[in-house]
Amino acid sequence: MKIINTIIKSALVVATVTTAVSAKDYSGAELYMLNEVQYGKFEARMQMAAVSGTVSSMFLYQNGSEQASAERWVEVDIEVLGKNPGSFQSNIITGKAGAQKTSEKHHQVNPATTQAFHTYGLEWTPNYVRWTVDGVEVRKTEGGQATELKGTQGLRFNLWSSESADWVGNFNPNDLPIFQFINWVKVYKYTPGQGENGSDFTLDWTDNFDTFDGSRWGKGDWTFDGNRVDLTDKNIYSKDGMLILALTRKGQEMFNGQVPKDDEQQAQPQSSASQQQQQPQSSASQPATVSSDSQQPQPQSSATQQQVNPNDPQQQNPVIDPNANIQPGDQQAIRQMRTQYQAEKGTNGFVNAKGARVKEAKNRYRVNFGI
Repeated sequence: MKIINTIIKSALVVATVTTAVSAKDYSGAELYMLNEVQYGKFEARMQMAAVSGTVSSMFLYQNGSEQASAERWVEVDIEVLGKNPGSFQSNIITGKAGAQKTSEKHHQVNPATTQAFHTYGLEWTPNYVRWTVDGVEVRKTEGGQATELKGTQGLRFNLWSSESADWVGNFNPNDLPIFQFINWVKVYKYTPGQGENGSDFTLDWTDNFDTFDGSRWGKGDWTFDGNRVDLTDKNIYSKDGMLILALTRKGQEMFNGQVPKDDEQQAQPQSSASQQQQQPQSSASQPATVSSDSQQPQPQSSATQQQVNPNDPQQQNPVIDPNANIQPGDQQAIRQMRTQYQAEKGTNGFVNAKGARVKEAKNRYRVNFGI
């Protein structure tokens, strides 16, 4: 498998990029894999962060896509938009900077992304991109845009605040701080037909974040257009076997809270050294119900969001196996199985460096690579 070291060198800082970080009022975080890979499977066990006006994400990204001189834009997203923590947005971004093509879809998750840990997965092959939650497929894009993802990508996570209220909701700084918790990450090589049980993926490494591995991960120190935060290494922490990303006011970059408990009981990932090829199981006590929705989900009020109790059996829906024998009249199971699909369509237009549409491309992507 082709692996490219993507640590940025000063030669890549071209006219479209400046080295000055703007003095913004808020601080966010971005964790990025130092080595990019071509194809693979990527899994992360996470409890996301979300208040109105924010974005909490896991995504694949080809470094330098945002530059006007780049040959292409290459990105695959899982993004929780703050106005609706009960869902996430999947997206593929291709094309070129200033003329990106996107294919957003929205997927309900229950319990909500902020109320429980879920295992989020991305599979990227030459022919398709696939999104999963707790092992359940929620979207698969074959051909088309998936085949436009050329070269390599690296796995990233970030937590920031978009200035687009239409996209993520109105921002209230009194809602800060918020935190995204990552229990573990698994990265698989693309090995067609040679993986476990004849699958196309073979486990390459696991990180359970007992400590921060600086040989594997970097901490972002930059910002971009449409973002009201500066991304900083001060808002990334490793505590109690959990990697924490924070969104805070400037000067208040810290985490003094209690790390939430992940109720995943079985198949806990092994340490990086052992690199066991064991598939993580979704939590027996926190099953997820996921569905696709071609329409933008309606935002929920804060009061409604707080009423979700992941420990209340009446608020939990079991994962329904698509191959299960559903009995006639079992309307609840039928409703849970029903998935609405939307034919993908590419849309041209200006978007910022994270895919949010903007009216015009009058600003540039601003980066401080610490050089």
